Amino acid sequence: MFGDVEVRFRPSFFPFTEPSAEVDISCIFCRGDGCRVCSHTGWLEVLGCGIVDPNVFKAVGYKDVSGYAFGLGVERFAMLLHRIPDLRMLFEGDLRLLEQFR
Repeated sequence: MFGDVEVRFRPSFFPFTEPSAEVDISCIFCRGDGCRVCSHTGWLEVLGCGIVDPNVFKAVGYKDVSGYAFGLGVERFAMLLHRIPDLRMLFEGDLRLLEQFR
């Protein structure tokens, strides 16, 4: 989808899952050198995941269940696919940007 990018899977923390992990790709804007888009890390988070903490199910009255949670940043993929340098641009309602996707 994004050509020649590196992918990494790493442990992370989310308050509602344990264990938790994130999937990152090397920044397509700077090719991993570090820029404003990737906060100078060379990596962009594209997915968070983990096993749902049993206390989450307990809080809503579910018994004897388990689950897996994951979240894809759809807007992040749109940003990367169309090389939009700032995620906030997708939410500002600027017609100059939005009309390009008719």
